[in-house]
Amino acid sequence: MPLPRRPESTAVLSANCLNDRLALVTGGGSGIGRATAHLLTALGARVAICGRRIDALEDTAATAPAGQPILVVPCDVREPEHVDAMLDTVLEEFGRIDLLVNNAGGQFVAPAEAITYKGFRAVTRLNLDATWYVTTQTALRSMLPNGYGKVVSITMTPRNGAPGMAHSFAARAAVESLTSTLAGEWASRGVRLTAIAPGIVHTEGFDSYGADPALVSSKIPAGRLQTADEVATLAAFLLSAAGDYITGTTVVADGGAELATWPMYER
Repeated sequence: MPLPRRPESTAVLSANCLNDRLALVTGGGSGIGRATAHLLTALGARVAICGRRIDALEDTAATAPAGQPILVVPCDVREPEHVDAMLDTVLEEFGRIDLLVNNAGGQFVAPAEAITYKGFRAVTRLNLDATWYVTTQTALRSMLPNGYGKVVSITMTPRNGAPGMAHSFAARAAVESLTSTLAGEWASRGVRLTAIAPGIVHTEGFDSYGADPALVSSKIPAGRLQTADEVATLAAFLLSAAGDYITGTTVVADGGAELATWPMYER
């Protein structure tokens, strides 16, 4: 069954509002990353995407808005040397990076007592360590010297945690704190940082958990799952001139999920 889409949600953004901006989206091979890369490209930005699966990245590039090329750079963001090489490639091609979307992430569902040290570190390396390294290196090599940059990091709700997700929610909370800390340090140097905490987004990742979309939707106050388009639109708003006075905060856009108590991935 095709994933749900809400392209009408993008209509709020003016055409060409990101002209001349150079953007990097991590985890650009599917889901939120793909939707964000496509939308930023449609709004006039030149976009680079990275991720581990070259076939998925190339599919994102091939399905981009007509006539708008996307730079594909394979990269495992968990490995600092891979990030360094990826930034070398992007900066050689673009000259600078104005906009960064930290979207790469992932986790598995398990009770806290069953998560091994290796499993915990695998999730925190991807969701926290990689976000820190990509952000600081992009800032050091481009944004801070140029006096301009915007970073949007994707976390998740409910922000008070959920059963089976101790590793992921610990990492995501740390990303939100990192966002506000770096925003305070870099605001006077022209760099803005925000985070987005989506709800349950219906992507390929959601489907991989084997959860029943109708059952999960029934536990969300808004009555449905979120779409990748809706998250991408919020990211684009924050990255556009409309978001110039927003920094150091996490925007919760979750259909009211934080208002309810419910098992996130109940089968």
